[in-house]
Amino acid sequence: MSAANRNDIDVTQREQELAARIERRLTGRIEDRLDKRRFVVEPEWPYEFGVRKPTKNELMQDSDTCIATARAIRSWARSHGCRYEERSRSLGAYCGTTPLVERVSVPDERTALAIAGRQCARRYRVTRQRLLRLRGEFPVGEDAVVSVVRKLDGMSDLDFELVVQAAHYFEEADASGMRPRAVAIPGFSAKWLGTASSKRRKAICLLLDRTSLDFEERPGEIRMRYLDPAHRGYPDLYVTEPWVTADCATYRYAVIVENKDTYQELPCIEDCICIFGGGWASNRIATLLPWIVDIPHVVYWGDMDADGLEILSGVRESGIGCDSILMDMPAYRRYQRFGTEYTDKNTIIEPRKIGETPGLTAKERTLYEALCTGEGVTYLRIEQERIPIVDAVAELRALGFPIVD
Repeated sequence: MSAANRNDIDVTQREQELAARIERRLTGRIEDRLDKRRFVVEPEWPYEFGVRKPTKNELMQDSDTCIATARAIRSWARSHGCRYEERSRSLGAYCGTTPLVERVSVPDERTALAIAGRQCARRYRVTRQRLLRLRGEFPVGEDAVVSVVRKLDGMSDLDFELVVQAAHYFEEADASGMRPRAVAIPGFSAKWLGTASSKRRKAICLLLDRTSLDFEERPGEIRMRYLDPAHRGYPDLYVTEPWVTADCATYRYAVIVENKDTYQELPCIEDCICIFGGGWASNRIATLLPWIVDIPHVVYWGDMDADGLEILSGVRESGIGCDSILMDMPAYRRYQRFGTEYTDKNTIIEPRKIGETPGLTAKERTLYEALCTGEGVTYLRIEQERIPIVDAVAELRALGFPIVD
């Protein structure tokens, strides 16, 4: 192959690569527009956007690329039925001018969807269909309809259909005073309505212009067990309302743990109870066990992640004076090999905004900030169950807890 032929091939390949980059860039602009406007009740068309223009210096130094870029934009626009605006630019003294594209206009929604990738187009179509359906079936304002569609974004078509059916059911049926699982919506699972904070219930309330469905909610509970050897073999206790007359109210020691395996593995400790916090449910301990604030020695032990430390802060803010174990940076460094970057749903644990945690000590706060930002740590979570129980027992012993060997 001659040098001239090779050069022609190289030029053609460069132009093809340039055209591919231009297509990705312009398609990306349109997909961004569709994603941002899919929740707007009446999106405006056409969509016009500016195209980056080369500087005078860029034109002088590499006019071939600038001209090829304009040619690629024109070709792309024509092939997709889009209009464009041009303006002639000087190529320098004695070199004449060349037209460069300044703006592109996508005429309508149909054209934009034909340009967008399959996933983006489907997201847009699903959102628009849901908006139109809810506007036609429920006499609420457009803000409420948009809010519902946003809440249910990403939800399957089946779940969306069930929300619509349930909302129509509650238009006619009065379920006030009933437990949610007792509401007999034809064809629905008893668990489908979820909790008062579920997106499904909130969406239904918005569609009915109500603040709640007036259910009798299941009372919150705390699970606890005796660690004192005199009560070995006693069953676990489930407390659902304030327990003022508890015999263990006079105990000197209590351990609050976040996870069930750890709760079940703790050994006998004299004059001690163990409370299964179960995460954010720890916030109700002080209400259901009011005497806990008077127990002299209380220890909290949870996951080393942002949630775990926020829960610890909340426990202290509720009035429970407690120490923590294995929830500071030295403990993180010691057990970081047990860390994980995934949630229980196999999604990546993402950094988060640092919150207010007035209940944390300085050492705990240092770990909390690192686990929020990811700075200086390998993993954003070390789960409590991964830490050997013997190490936790050693920590309790060091704090003076009377462990029974």
